[in-house]
Amino acid sequence: MEKILVEGENLILKPLSFTELIHINNDIKIETSIDTEAIFDFVKIAISKKIEKMKKVSEDIHDWYTYWLIINKDNGEGIGFIGFKGFPNENGYTEVGYSISSNCRRKGFMSEALSLLVDWAYKYPLCNGITANKVLKTNTGSNRVLNNCNFTLVGSSNEFNNYIIKFKK
Repeated sequence: MEKILVEGENLILKPLSFTELIHINNDIKIETSIDTEAIFDFVKIAISKKIEKMKKVSEDIHDWYTYWLIINKDNGEGIGFIGFKGFPNENGYTEVGYSISSNCRRKGFMSEALSLLVDWAYKYPLCNGITANKVLKTNTGSNRVLNNCNFTLVGSSNEFNNYIIKFKK
């Protein structure tokens, strides 16, 4: 099956196949080189969880479960990961998660990547919006990205913020 690529001004988003996720998890190189700073312990744990979830669902909806590799168009290198935590639920919402190489922070890449993925999800009729839950208040970069992408703060605790973007279709 031909994989969808989502292209922006500076980035390409490529949904990773089940095999590519396994290779990354096992430190086996894939076709696109990935900045070593993009794959840290937290990312490896998240990839393991995605692999387990993808085993249980049809390949037709893997794009909702996998990580999409964030590729810098300037050098063709993978600089981070973004993806949903599953297919939209019965209310039409799915949760997003993302990470980026420490070498590529504060350059607008994650805001562009999230905007591209939001646009991709918007085109899916059963998706009514996207949430971002348990965003650490101390993670100023992630909170800024969500604000840049027009997510609305819907809840807050001493430690976390919760966001949503609702699609008007």
